[in-house]
Amino acid sequence: MTNTGSMNGVGLVTGAASGIGKATVQALLEAGVRRVLMADVNDEALLKTRADLHQTYPDAEFELFTVDVTNEDMVKAMVTRAVEKFGRIDYCLNSAGVGSAGGKIGDTTLEAYNYTVNINQTGTFLCLKYELAQMDKQEPLHPGRRGQRGAIVNIASILGFKGLATAVPYCTSKHAVIGMTKVAAIDYTGRQIRVNAIAPGWIETAMTAPPGIHALVEMETRPESCPLARPGQPDEIADVIVFMMSEKASYVNGTTWQAEGGLLA
Repeated sequence: MTNTGSMNGVGLVTGAASGIGKATVQALLEAGVRRVLMADVNDEALLKTRADLHQTYPDAEFELFTVDVTNEDMVKAMVTRAVEKFGRIDYCLNSAGVGSAGGKIGDTTLEAYNYTVNINQTGTFLCLKYELAQMDKQEPLHPGRRGQRGAIVNIASILGFKGLATAVPYCTSKHAVIGMTKVAAIDYTGRQIRVNAIAPGWIETAMTAPPGIHALVEMETRPESCPLARPGQPDEIADVIVFMMSEKASYVNGTTWQAEGGLLA
């Protein structure tokens, strides 16, 4: 496939081996990006993802990095590796995350709570910390009023706007992602760095595949609940993410885009 897109620069995607993260790497490639660091905790899945994408985009350069986003040293090393390999980072998606299934708050163990919050919330914070530090010291990709030093998208959720029974760790972590997205945008006022989040609804990924969760997805995407009356696909979310990263969204900052088929309507 030839490069028909208008974006260039360097991408960095966590959770890149599957789901929305993988779909976003492909969407970046379709948009013209040809240098991407793909990070995930699953190194075997990363290798397969690279092999799959390389067949379609043989001119792309991929750097793989195995990362546990709760480990600060590993996150710092991930950003360092991207800069050593490609010279800068321009488009970052912080997609690494886990779901949670448990009981009511009174039955939720601290271990279960911390596990989800550490990955979804603390992991997003650590990625932001080192991505923003790098972007702040690099020159804008393009000169001019709309040039940007970098654009970051965090994965939130519709459960960052509403509650769900027996999901206190997940709901808490995604509410926090929305909050830190706002703070990050404010902290880098005037630096030509944009930070946004996306709040997907029920998307068909491995996270929504288990029987109990799948039944909930079917219930939540019925016509009486969701105007589009179906779950979303990873590529539908990836398209919105890449738009938010691009200069076409040059005045979009500190916000969370709800991509949920109208469920919250």
